[in-house]
Amino acid sequence: MAAITPDGRHVYVTNFGSSSVSVIDTTTRSVIATIGVTSGPWGVTVAPDGLRAYVAGFGSDTVAVIDTTTNRVAASVPWLDKPLGLTVSPDGSRLYVASQGGNRVDVISTATNTLITSVPVGTGPRNVAVTPDGTQLYVTEEGANAVTVINTATLTVIATLPGFLFPRAVTPSPDGQRVYVTGYGGNRLDVIDTATHTVVHTVTGLSIPFGVAVSHDGLLAYVACNGDDSVSTIDLVRNEIIDTAPGFHAPSWLVVTPDDLDVYVVNNGNETVRVLPTPPGAYPDVGPLSGGTAVNIIGEGLGDTTAVRFGCQPAASFTVLNDQEVLAVSPRLVTDVEIDATPGQLTTRTVGRFYYLPDSVLAGISPTSGPLSGGGTLTVTGRGLITTTSVRFGTVAVTPSSVLDDKVTVTVPPTHTAGPVPVTVVTRSNSYGHSTFTYVGPPGITSVTPGGRRSEPRHVRRRDRHVPSAHPHHPVTHRRRTTPATASG
Repeated sequence: MAAITPDGRHVYVTNFGSSSVSVIDTTTRSVIATIGVTSGPWGVTVAPDGLRAYVAGFGSDTVAVIDTTTNRVAASVPWLDKPLGLTVSPDGSRLYVASQGGNRVDVISTATNTLITSVPVGTGPRNVAVTPDGTQLYVTEEGANAVTVINTATLTVIATLPGFLFPRAVTPSPDGQRVYVTGYGGNRLDVIDTATHTVVHTVTGLSIPFGVAVSHDGLLAYVACNGDDSVSTIDLVRNEIIDTAPGFHAPSWLVVTPDDLDVYVVNNGNETVRVLPTPPGAYPDVGPLSGGTAVNIIGEGLGDTTAVRFGCQPAASFTVLNDQEVLAVSPRLVTDVEIDATPGQLTTRTVGRFYYLPDSVLAGISPTSGPLSGGGTLTVTGRGLITTTSVRFGTVAVTPSSVLDDKVTVTVPPTHTAGPVPVTVVTRSNSYGHSTFTYVGPPGITSVTPGGRRSEPRHVRRRDRHVPSAHPHHPVTHRRRTTPATASG
């Protein structure tokens, strides 16, 4: 496997056969260190502060802790069981490890390098990924053909998603709304909604997909395909394959540099690492007619760009980030256009294409009310909704479970207070709020009206009552209840 430091300067790659870890300098693109570790190193991850790298020792049932400032093993954590994939919590306090031999996820304290607890999961856990907010852990289980979701606060399984075929790699989107899983046996990439724990999209046409990595802007995913020795690039706005790079050798794992310009791909077939540049183009390539979409233009020789045009209109604004990337904002237009850039005094050239969609309009919602517990499905209708990223209920943002140009469905979130809240559809450029959803509390008692039999005052003697005898053949007798006399002195 491979992992990159937060500053993007170094990539750590495990060498299973030689029981070592190679350290690659991304500036010189050369190996600067080789670190000996215990037998069978597999998974590797880097702490959020970049000071530690953790390596799963499949052959030794341990995790090696590497000091990245010295590139030496600083500690070893025992008592694991055939560990494979691992990841660090966003706050750096915990290490989650898939112990395949024990069908469990081991939780390690990074402060003490000790095993805290283990969470039982399905058969054959292989890889793990934690959402950016640190609340959910996703585990791929090849033996069970499932993905398990663990609540990291309670360390309990809260969902198990079936229907996968040898799920292997797993990684979240930067905003935490989606999780991407490669189906090694299903030739597909499944997209899981982290709010509803359901598969909301499937990208097919991938030949034995292995690893997956997502760009830091959340627009592209890269999938290493063993079947045809290629790496596919997927547009995550449209969930479509937009590029396939051939010429790899059993590619397995990949990492994206923080600037999203390079992808480091590990070739298991010939034990090399190849650097793949981001495919040239415009990302995202869709937006509303009203403009305002921030577009990353990727290419070569863009450092001296003096103008950017969307068709015949100049960009609303643009910023040259480096020689390979320009950030431009789309102007208001009425048709699909080519994007042209003028690098310095050179001839203007086309660097991508941008597709204009009708402005988003929210026509209505159904239903318009529901219980405080939420949980129901709400449908938003309108037009130009295809770039919807979330639906807000007041200040609570929810990821849609289905997005079409004229309809968006979403699960209603719970709340504590009854009453109306505005419903806002958030697209990639704008927010549109024209509907209201009313949370209805449970019925309560507001008043009591006297009714039924009126009770008598305690001092009033009750009437005589007929009491049947204990023996079925005895006649019924009349008994008078008496009240003892009292005297006052």
